[in-house]
Amino acid sequence: MIITICLLILVYTILGKPVGNLVKKLNGVDWKKLTIDAWDKIVLYSKKAGRAGTRVVLKFYYVLKDGNLSTVEKTLVYAGIIYIAVQGDLLPRKILGILGILDDVAVGAWIYKKIGDSITPAIERKVEETLDSWFGPEIVSDFVADLSEA
Repeated sequence: MIITICLLILVYTILGKPVGNLVKKLNGVDWKKLTIDAWDKIVLYSKKAGRAGTRVVLKFYYVLKDGNLSTVEKTLVYAGIIYIAVQGDLLPRKILGILGILDDVAVGAWIYKKIGDSITPAIERKVEETLDSWFGPEIVSDFVADLSEA
């Protein structure tokens, strides 16, 4: 039920429709539990999406976990994680291929634009540390860092 409301708020917000009545239904939601639920979905998603595909979703997760968002922003971020990380979306990847990926990218970019200011350098570091622990250090960034120090 909560996932459905969050996804509806995401769609309504993208379409510029009022979401006040839907947001009221989220009063008393345990965002800490939803954040844990989101983590489980991200872990499964990361195995399929790889390092680059997981980066934005992890940024959303750590912003959500940080807790400095309004209810609507929390809802958008949570809905974005669910929309991107869970297989069942409006344009299924398995059936539509690249179109199924593009809708995820569009949703992610739209949410990123809304909450991008909340992604602090500390969150960026947490994301990279998590990615390094899951996928190993990113060799390209190490190489570029070595070049810039030379």
